[in-house]
Amino acid sequence: MTEITMKNQLSQPHWWWLDENTTVRRSTWLQSTVTELNEKTKTMLKLIEEDADSFAQRAEMFYKKRPELVSMVEDFYRRHRLLAERYDQVRPESGIRLLNPPASCKHSQSEKLTSFDDDRGYDSYSYSESCDVEESVESEIDDPEHEEEEHEEVRSVAANDVMKLRKEIEILGEKKKGHKDQIKQIQKDDMLDVMKLREEIERSEKENEAHKDELKQEISISNEVVMKLREEIEQFQQKDTIRDHQVMKLREEIQRLNKENEALKDELKQKDTVSNEVMKLREKIERLEK
Repeated sequence: MTEITMKNQLSQPHWWWLDENTTVRRSTWLQSTVTELNEKTKTMLKLIEEDADSFAQRAEMFYKKRPELVSMVEDFYRRHRLLAERYDQVRPESGIRLLNPPASCKHSQSEKLTSFDDDRGYDSYSYSESCDVEESVESEIDDPEHEEEEHEEVRSVAANDVMKLRKEIEILGEKKKGHKDQIKQIQKDDMLDVMKLREEIERSEKENEAHKDELKQEISISNEVVMKLREEIEQFQQKDTIRDHQVMKLREEIQRLNKENEALKDELKQKDTVSNEVMKLREKIERLEK
């Protein structure tokens, strides 16, 4: 799916110049150089055209791609500087320098492997490669017409490559500016969100403080009510104690009165018995008198 997407991107209208053929005749070196240039350009365009779903992802992609793009631009600079140096070497007025290149080229070729071992890498290899080009030019210097065609071809390729590089630099600059604007907008939005959150936190804190004050007042009122209820309960308990004491006294008094009543009843019974006996005696006396 990714390869299909990349192919679709490569077919976009502003990439038509990638496969443009500026000259019909091309040397082996020129063909390989143009092919490598096209591949690197396509790689850069793929990195530039790659998109994301959000501003944050685009910003992250920009910072991740930036070192790779800078490295590619440096590589383009080196290659085109080397191309300019080669062009300068094969110009007609530089023919004097082309009369004695074999010795220097052989010396460069003998140091070719050593230069890689010394980690000089690309620049050393490019220099030795330029000597190979000088040798091929030397072999063709006897043909002015062919030499002029080669010069024109190199000049045309160099001009086209410079134009491509300028376009790429402009595109990269626009992309970079767009990414910076997106990052600024993201930072601005984030700052607004932070400000809103801070305001919300401050408002919540104020509401919490007000709510705490209300709760404290309600708790204070509730404590006062509880204290009053406790005092009333204690008063009722004291009154109940007094009433219980009075009831005890009344019960004792009732018991005492009951005992007195019982004693009086017994006494009345005794009196009734005596009265009956007296009545009987009176009756007997009356009968005797008769």
